Amino acid sequence: MRLPLAFFLSLVAIVAAADDSATCGSTEYSSDAVAEASDAACRMVKDGNAVGSNSYPHQYKNFEKFDLRSQGGPFYEFPILSNGRVYSGGTPGPDRVIITRDCRTAGVLTHRGASGNAFRECNIRTSASSAVIVGSQSVPAFCSAMIMFAFFA
Repeated sequence: MRLPLAFFLSLVAIVAAADDSATCGSTEYSSDAVAEASDAACRMVKDGNAVGSNSYPHQYKNFEKFDLRSQGGPFYEFPILSNGRVYSGGTPGPDRVIITRDCRTAGVLTHRGASGNAFRECNIRTSASSAVIVGSQSVPAFCSAMIMFAFFA
């Protein structure tokens, strides 16, 4: 029995999540720390708020020409702190999350080992997970081919 493609697509959604952790010099940031700093920056950009004497988050011009996950700008930089707290003013430390205006994390940068006020890229580790959702049931991704075959064969 063949079912219309629209029916099939209404039942199936692919869900993907990426967890990014970063290492800047010898400092490691968990995916939660990167997400928390990015989320704080996002809220401030959307609300038009800033903290600290350098008014973070502020626009990042990308003079170094980093790829930044091929995201389009404008970009904003915001401190990510090694103590696990969200930056609320004071000394920002050397490390930054970079977000887009629509709040996508574009990268993690550091002043460590860079000349003057320039940046270097931190090492990003991405672990992605995906599943196929049929109705409200999760099916391992390898089963998606079997599902499609059953509907379209």
